[in-house]
Amino acid sequence: MTDSIWQRLAEFTAGKGENNGKGNIPAWLIVVLVVLGVFCMYFIAAPGGSEKAVLPQDTGGGRANATLAYKAQLERELQQGLESVAGVKEARVIVTLDSGPVYDYLQNEENTKRTTEEEDSSGGTRLVGENTARVEAVMSQNGGGQEAVVIREWMPRVAGVMVTVKGSGGAQLLFDVTQAVSSALNLPVHRVKVLPMD
Repeated sequence: MTDSIWQRLAEFTAGKGENNGKGNIPAWLIVVLVVLGVFCMYFIAAPGGSEKAVLPQDTGGGRANATLAYKAQLERELQQGLESVAGVKEARVIVTLDSGPVYDYLQNEENTKRTTEEEDSSGGTRLVGENTARVEAVMSQNGGGQEAVVIREWMPRVAGVMVTVKGSGGAQLLFDVTQAVSSALNLPVHRVKVLPMD
């Protein structure tokens, strides 16, 4: 009884337990089960009820294609804007997006409030209140299946930008391009990297 639980667990997994090594669980299996348990707890404890949710990519590729088109448009507009800057002969832009698009869904909300007055045996009264809220997404028929009704869509945030520039101007040109990209996308400077092109 004086052994700690950790010592007993170590002996058990090493095969020195009461069963003389028969029927013991391998250490790697215990580690895998603990990791799976933590993983499950993370998703169970994830906050629910948020109006914003990220949809998985649909199988038709429509939303995924919209995200790729958005990324390509940003890169093209930045490249065109940078190539019009004095001293820049050529520019290439790579934009990294933070995630996929975020959607707000149309929801039905049902709130129920009930108050009950109870009287106990000694003649005292008390009020008991019960509030119930239920929220569910409004679904529409779409090609033989159901899909949640989207009321608002936000395109993904830009996580970072890398630009390669060919031109004259040296370090000052790189600084000016960094400031231009930072201003155009409302990004902090540390998320923009501008390099000279070979």
